[in-house]
Amino acid sequence: MPLEAMYSLMKEQVLDLPNPNILDGATFSPKKYLILVTQEYFQSNTNGIDASKVTDDVLGFCSLVLSYAKAASDALMADQSPKLRLTFMPRTEFNTIFQQVKSKIPGDLFTLFNSLACYTTGSNGDVV
Repeated sequence: MPLEAMYSLMKEQVLDLPNPNILDGATFSPKKYLILVTQEYFQSNTNGIDASKVTDDVLGFCSLVLSYAKAASDALMADQSPKLRLTFMPRTEFNTIFQQVKSKIPGDLFTLFNSLACYTTGSNGDVV
């Protein structure tokens, strides 16, 4: 599934729309761990990334990585993966997924995600 499509389903799940797309899995997993990264998360211009030029595939990739990190922050059993806590689990390994957006994400990934992890979306939709 393209990252743009996954991001669209993530947005739908977070917005809790009536009659959700069957693919978003909203009824099967809590949204506790889902972090929907938006363009506002890039307001600090980390790694020189202009927020207005961030595309849905990059937002989907960043949402997936931060959601996995959040899911891993709670204790897991020895045979569990953070992937079990989300409704989105690409069957492709990380490097292949990253190759889809690598040209759009300059600089160090740790620096980028360290910055993105500082933002949260409030219940009113404001990013702080």
